[in-house]
Amino acid sequence: MKAFTASSFVISCVALTLPAHLQAKVVDLTDATFEHQTQSSTGQTTGKWLVKFYAPWCGHCKTLAPIWEKLDERLQENNPQDGIIVAKVDATQETQVAGRFQIRSYPTLKYFADRKMYTYDGTRSVDSLYAFVTGGYKSASDDPIPAAPSAFEVKMREFRQKFEAYTQESEHLKYLFEDFDHITNFRKNAAILLMVMGAIIGFMLGVIVTLMFGIKNTETNGNKKKKD
Repeated sequence: MKAFTASSFVISCVALTLPAHLQAKVVDLTDATFEHQTQSSTGQTTGKWLVKFYAPWCGHCKTLAPIWEKLDERLQENNPQDGIIVAKVDATQETQVAGRFQIRSYPTLKYFADRKMYTYDGTRSVDSLYAFVTGGYKSASDDPIPAAPSAFEVKMREFRQKFEAYTQESEHLKYLFEDFDHITNFRKNAAILLMVMGAIIGFMLGVIVTLMFGIKNTETNGNKKKKD
Protein backbone atom coordinates (compact mmCIF):
# COMPACT_ATOMS: atom_id res chain seq x y z
CA MET A 1 0.00 0.00 0.00
CA LYS A 2 2.85 2.38 0.88
CA ALA A 3 4.64 1.56 -2.38
CA PHE A 4 1.48 2.25 -4.35
CA THR A 5 0.96 5.55 -2.58
CA ALA A 6 4.56 6.61 -3.16
CA SER A 7 4.48 5.75 -6.86
CA SER A 8 1.16 7.53 -7.30
CA PHE A 9 2.63 10.59 -5.62
CA VAL A 10 5.64 10.57 -7.96
CA ILE A 11 3.43 10.24 -11.04
CA SER A 12 1.28 13.12 -9.84
CA CYS A 13 4.34 15.30 -9.31
CA VAL A 14 5.65 14.51 -12.79
CA ALA A 15 2.27 15.34 -14.33
CA LEU A 16 2.17 18.68 -12.54
CA THR A 17 5.59 19.64 -13.89
CA LEU A 18 4.64 18.96 -17.51
CA PRO A 19 3.75 21.93 -19.75
CA ALA A 20 0.03 22.58 -20.05
CA HIS A 21 -0.20 21.34 -23.64
CA LEU A 22 1.39 18.01 -22.63
CA GLN A 23 -1.04 17.51 -19.74
CA ALA A 24 -4.09 18.18 -21.90
CA LYS A 25 -5.79 15.94 -24.42
CA VAL A 26 -5.85 16.78 -28.10
CA VAL A 27 -4.91 20.46 -28.45
CA ASP A 28 -7.10 22.85 -30.44
CA LEU A 29 -5.01 25.29 -32.48
CA THR A 30 -6.23 28.54 -34.01
CA ASP A 31 -4.92 31.25 -36.31
CA ALA A 32 -3.82 33.17 -33.23
CA THR A 33 -2.11 30.28 -31.41
CA PHE A 34 -0.73 27.99 -34.12
CA GLU A 35 2.75 29.44 -34.63
CA HIS A 36 3.14 30.49 -31.00
CA GLN A 37 2.51 26.95 -29.76
CA THR A 38 4.01 24.80 -32.51
CA GLN A 39 6.87 27.11 -33.54
CA SER A 40 6.64 25.22 -36.82
CA SER A 41 8.93 27.59 -38.72
CA THR A 42 10.89 29.05 -35.81
CA GLY A 43 12.74 26.14 -34.21
CA GLN A 44 10.03 23.76 -32.96
CA THR A 45 11.35 24.00 -29.39
CA THR A 46 7.92 23.24 -27.89
CA GLY A 47 7.97 19.62 -29.04
CA LYS A 48 6.87 17.51 -31.98
CA TRP A 49 3.38 18.30 -33.24
CA LEU A 50 1.02 16.01 -35.14
CA VAL A 51 -1.70 18.28 -36.49
CA LYS A 52 -4.99 17.28 -38.09
CA PHE A 53 -6.63 19.83 -40.38
CA TYR A 54 -10.31 18.94 -40.52
CA ALA A 55 -13.80 20.14 -41.41
CA PRO A 56 -16.73 19.51 -39.03
CA TRP A 57 -18.93 18.19 -41.85
CA CYS A 58 -16.27 15.77 -43.20
CA GLY A 59 -17.20 12.09 -42.74
CA HIS A 60 -13.59 10.86 -42.79
CA CYS A 61 -12.73 13.49 -40.15
CA LYS A 62 -15.51 12.23 -37.89
CA THR A 63 -14.21 8.67 -38.27
CA LEU A 64 -10.69 9.82 -37.40
CA ALA A 65 -11.75 11.72 -34.25
CA PRO A 66 -11.78 8.75 -31.80
CA ILE A 67 -8.57 7.39 -33.36
CA TRP A 68 -6.95 10.77 -32.73
CA GLU A 69 -7.94 10.61 -29.07
CA LYS A 70 -6.64 7.04 -28.65
CA LEU A 71 -3.36 7.95 -30.33
CA ASP A 72 -2.91 10.85 -27.93
CA GLU A 73 -3.56 8.57 -24.95
CA ARG A 74 -1.02 5.99 -26.15
CA LEU A 75 1.66 8.61 -26.72
CA GLN A 76 1.09 10.15 -23.29
CA GLU A 77 1.31 6.72 -21.63
CA ASN A 78 4.19 5.17 -23.60
CA ASN A 79 6.26 8.09 -24.92
CA PRO A 80 5.90 11.14 -22.65
CA GLN A 81 9.65 11.77 -22.92
CA ASP A 82 9.39 12.29 -26.70
CA GLY A 83 7.26 15.41 -26.29
CA ILE A 84 4.82 14.51 -29.06
CA ILE A 85 1.68 16.65 -29.00
CA VAL A 86 -1.46 15.66 -30.89
CA ALA A 87 -3.47 18.64 -32.13
CA LYS A 88 -6.22 19.66 -34.52
CA VAL A 89 -7.24 22.70 -36.55
CA ASP A 90 -10.75 23.43 -37.79
CA ALA A 91 -9.75 24.54 -41.28
CA THR A 92 -13.20 25.99 -41.98
CA GLN A 93 -12.76 28.47 -39.12
CA GLU A 94 -8.99 28.98 -38.94
CA THR A 95 -8.67 30.01 -42.56
CA GLN A 96 -5.35 31.83 -42.20
CA VAL A 97 -3.53 28.70 -41.03
CA ALA A 98 -5.35 26.54 -43.56
CA GLY A 99 -4.30 28.92 -46.32
CA ARG A 100 -0.72 29.02 -45.11
CA PHE A 101 -0.41 25.23 -45.42
CA GLN A 102 -2.57 25.08 -48.57
CA ILE A 103 -5.12 22.69 -47.11
CA ARG A 104 -7.29 21.46 -49.99
CA SER A 105 -8.74 18.20 -48.64
CA TYR A 106 -9.89 16.82 -45.30
CA PRO A 107 -8.47 15.45 -43.19
CA THR A 108 -4.90 16.56 -43.92
CA LEU A 109 -2.30 15.38 -41.42
CA LYS A 110 0.95 17.31 -40.89
CA TYR A 111 3.78 16.27 -38.57
CA PHE A 112 6.28 18.87 -37.36
CA ALA A 113 9.42 17.19 -36.01
CA ASP A 114 13.17 17.81 -36.02
CA ARG A 115 12.60 21.26 -37.56
CA LYS A 116 10.92 19.68 -40.58
CA MET A 117 7.38 19.09 -41.81
CA TYR A 118 5.97 15.80 -43.04
CA THR A 119 2.61 15.02 -44.63
CA TYR A 120 1.10 11.72 -43.49
CA ASP A 121 -0.64 9.76 -46.25
CA GLY A 122 -0.70 6.29 -44.67
CA THR A 123 -3.41 4.21 -43.04
CA ARG A 124 -5.40 6.17 -40.47
CA SER A 125 -5.16 3.68 -37.64
CA VAL A 126 -3.72 4.11 -34.17
CA ASP A 127 -0.93 1.60 -34.84
CA SER A 128 0.11 3.14 -38.17
CA LEU A 129 0.04 6.70 -36.87
CA TYR A 130 1.90 5.71 -33.72
CA ALA A 131 4.64 3.99 -35.75
CA PHE A 132 4.99 7.06 -37.97
CA VAL A 133 5.33 9.71 -35.27
CA THR A 134 7.67 7.64 -33.07
CA GLY A 135 10.24 7.09 -35.81
CA GLY A 136 8.71 6.12 -39.13
CA TYR A 137 8.72 9.72 -40.33
CA LYS A 138 12.52 9.68 -40.53
CA SER A 139 12.38 7.57 -43.68
CA ALA A 140 9.76 9.83 -45.30
CA SER A 141 10.46 12.88 -47.44
CA ASP A 142 9.86 16.25 -45.79
CA ASP A 143 8.07 19.26 -47.23
CA PRO A 144 9.10 22.94 -47.14
CA ILE A 145 7.59 24.74 -44.15
CA PRO A 146 5.65 27.86 -45.20
CA ALA A 147 6.83 30.98 -43.40
CA ALA A 148 4.73 32.36 -40.57
CA PRO A 149 2.65 35.46 -41.37
CA SER A 150 4.61 38.70 -41.36
CA ALA A 151 3.64 41.67 -39.22
CA PHE A 152 2.19 43.27 -42.36
CA GLU A 153 0.00 40.23 -43.04
CA VAL A 154 -1.20 40.11 -39.43
CA LYS A 155 -2.14 43.80 -39.56
CA MET A 156 -3.90 43.27 -42.87
CA ARG A 157 -5.94 40.43 -41.35
CA GLU A 158 -6.94 42.62 -38.40
CA PHE A 159 -7.81 45.44 -40.79
CA ARG A 160 -9.87 43.05 -42.91
CA GLN A 161 -11.89 41.85 -39.91
CA LYS A 162 -12.69 45.43 -38.93
CA PHE A 163 -13.34 46.61 -42.47
CA GLU A 164 -15.68 43.72 -43.32
CA ALA A 165 -18.10 45.02 -40.70
CA TYR A 166 -18.45 48.21 -42.77
CA THR A 167 -18.74 46.51 -46.15
CA GLN A 168 -21.52 44.03 -45.45
CA GLU A 169 -24.16 46.39 -46.87
CA SER A 170 -22.09 47.69 -49.77
CA GLU A 171 -21.42 45.22 -52.58
CA HIS A 172 -19.17 47.71 -54.39
CA LEU A 173 -16.89 48.19 -51.38
CA LYS A 174 -16.95 44.45 -50.70
CA TYR A 175 -15.67 43.56 -54.19
CA LEU A 176 -13.14 46.37 -54.10
CA PHE A 177 -11.72 45.11 -50.82
CA GLU A 178 -11.65 41.51 -52.08
CA ASP A 179 -9.50 42.64 -55.02
CA PHE A 180 -7.13 44.46 -52.67
CA ASP A 181 -7.04 41.47 -50.32
CA HIS A 182 -6.15 39.19 -53.25
CA ILE A 183 -3.23 41.44 -54.13
CA THR A 184 -1.87 41.51 -50.57
CA ASN A 185 -2.25 37.75 -50.08
CA PHE A 186 -1.18 36.32 -53.42
CA ARG A 187 0.76 39.12 -55.09
CA LYS A 188 2.89 40.47 -52.29
CA ASN A 189 5.38 42.06 -54.70
CA ALA A 190 2.53 43.97 -56.32
CA ALA A 191 1.29 45.07 -52.89
CA ILE A 192 4.75 46.37 -51.97
CA LEU A 193 4.98 48.15 -55.34
CA LEU A 194 1.60 49.80 -54.75
CA MET A 195 2.73 51.02 -51.34
CA VAL A 196 6.01 52.38 -52.75
CA MET A 197 4.22 54.09 -55.64
CA GLY A 198 1.72 55.58 -53.22
CA ALA A 199 4.54 56.96 -51.09
CA ILE A 200 6.31 58.41 -54.16
CA ILE A 201 3.12 60.00 -55.50
CA GLY A 202 2.38 61.45 -52.07
CA PHE A 203 5.89 62.89 -51.88
CA MET A 204 5.63 64.40 -55.37
CA LEU A 205 2.27 65.97 -54.56
CA GLY A 206 3.79 67.45 -51.44
CA VAL A 207 6.66 68.94 -53.44
CA ILE A 208 4.28 70.35 -56.06
CA VAL A 209 2.05 71.96 -53.41
CA THR A 210 5.10 73.41 -51.67
CA LEU A 211 6.43 74.86 -54.94
CA MET A 212 3.03 76.30 -55.85
CA PHE A 213 2.69 78.05 -52.50
CA GLY A 214 6.30 79.20 -52.74
CA ILE A 215 5.72 80.76 -56.17
CA LYS A 216 2.50 82.38 -54.97
CA ASN A 217 4.23 83.87 -51.93
CA THR A 218 7.06 85.17 -54.14
CA GLU A 219 4.59 86.87 -56.49
CA THR A 220 2.73 88.39 -53.53
CA ASN A 221 5.94 89.77 -52.04
CA GLY A 222 6.96 91.14 -55.45
CA ASN A 223 3.68 92.94 -55.89
CA LYS A 224 4.00 94.48 -52.42
CA LYS A 225 7.49 95.80 -53.23
CA LYS A 226 6.24 97.38 -56.49
CA LYS A 227 3.46 99.19 -54.61
CA ASP A 228 5.95 100.45 -52.04
